[in-house]
Amino acid sequence: MNDKDLFENGCFSPEWTSETPEEPLARVNSPAKFKDKETLLQELREIKQRMQEIRAREWHLAKLLEFHHQQLAKE
Repeated sequence: MNDKDLFENGCFSPEWTSETPEEPLARVNSPAKFKDKETLLQELREIKQRMQEIRAREWHLAKLLEFHHQQLAKE
């Protein structure tokens, strides 16, 4: 029988009482890598610029779609 069959039949494997090892604290508390203020501001400017480009494309596509629907309605 495998462990699944033992569990489904109400039996537990002999290892069920053993404790699982915990992760070492050094791994959990690893030092964080921080960016300086100028780097973060530059990244923020790039994100804002990208958002403006996306909004402009979205507006352009909306106008094209509106034009397309108006031309189809006239036919």
